[in-house]
Amino acid sequence: MMLFAASLTALPTRKIIAMPVALSTPARQALIALMLHVTEASNPDLRKLYRVTIDKSARDELSGEKLLTWKKGLRNAIFHELTDLGWARGRQELTLAPPDRGGAAWHLLYGTFRHLDGLMATNGYKLSDVFVGQDHGPRSIEDRIRQAYGKLADEPGAFVSLARLRDELPDIPRKELDEALLVLDQQRAIQLDPDPNRKALSDRAKAAAIPLGGEDMHLITIGSS
Repeated sequence: MMLFAASLTALPTRKIIAMPVALSTPARQALIALMLHVTEASNPDLRKLYRVTIDKSARDELSGEKLLTWKKGLRNAIFHELTDLGWARGRQELTLAPPDRGGAAWHLLYGTFRHLDGLMATNGYKLSDVFVGQDHGPRSIEDRIRQAYGKLADEPGAFVSLARLRDELPDIPRKELDEALLVLDQQRAIQLDPDPNRKALSDRAKAAAIPLGGEDMHLITIGSS
């Protein structure tokens, strides 16, 4: 009996590979979109870049599996981000078959994924080597607004004057910047507000204001309200 037990300990151990969590097609689409975006993303972000949105059922499915976290920002805009488990599930996605009844686009995408998986395995790449920190080309005005706000704000949801924001983006023409701000406000990705203490406004602050709804807006907030 002891000899048999000893022989068992000598057997090579096999690495147990966890099976990928089964996901619906909309949830898989959301997972891929968030992998491509890398950072936190709202539906307007995803719609603009990839023409997809994350609906409640897909969001609940991914968050239920702890693959995604989400939060509400200003005006109830929802922001999504993959967890570490979500990124691990994303790595597994590269090796899977396309969704059932998927059309040609799905099959082309997953064919590309298989080639990418082979390249990563051959070169010892991690998912972060492929997706994280990539240059997605010229940044949009909307992205630059978010970046400038993040630099100026002490915390998410803090008020930042449009005068200071404009100083951070001197190369963007006034008309283009105003149009981008109004679109983001309409999408509830940001919030524009008037300064409650108008009597103390400097000429610079007044000149930087943007009219909205018959009132001048002097402040911008992004993040938790």
